[in-house]
Amino acid sequence: MDRTINAILFDLDNTLYDARAGLQEVGDRNITDWIVERLGISRPEADELRLRTWREYGTTAKGLEVEYGINGRELYEATISSINPAEVLAPWPELEQMLRRLSVDCHVFTNSTAVYARGVLAALGIDRFFDRIFDIEYCGWVCKPNEDSYHKIVAELALPPERIAFVEDNPGNLVPAKKMGMLTVWLDNRGDGGDDWDLHIESILDLADALEAAC
Repeated sequence: MDRTINAILFDLDNTLYDARAGLQEVGDRNITDWIVERLGISRPEADELRLRTWREYGTTAKGLEVEYGINGRELYEATISSINPAEVLAPWPELEQMLRRLSVDCHVFTNSTAVYARGVLAALGIDRFFDRIFDIEYCGWVCKPNEDSYHKIVAELALPPERIAFVEDNPGNLVPAKKMGMLTVWLDNRGDGGDDWDLHIESILDLADALEAAC
């Protein structure tokens, strides 16, 4: 593969930190608790609703907006932006060393909020490596894998998609990026992810080596 990469988009949750850290589980519990209070249903029903809407709509917030008319911002502010990632995550020196090897602009592309994303980056001690955070609000509350979000970010970066790499643990979110021509990197946290990606890594720490070998 002979191509030049000028920018890398990183997914946030379970990509820039180890999926076993438990941070996403904190958010999931907060969302389930909030649904219980907001809709007046049992916790098992709320947890099932959270999972189903996440699978069907990309985010629970989008699902609740479509099915219940709840503004997504209300859910995010009550459940995600209030999380303190530093209570779960710690600086990761090996990740910092890997990021130092990347001689391109790095950005975050997340279905979460910028406030939460900045907290994650700060907790990991890597915030200085990232130029932009393209969060759910920037994307008009239209979440991955909706193609509109990808096109908006590519236009903002003012680069051909072929010059952009996208690193993501959810293989479904790589499909639009690959379709546009981005170099897609699947971080395998869950098992078989199909074939809609260009590179496969088992740890984010492997990224620099994978890109050097491919490009």
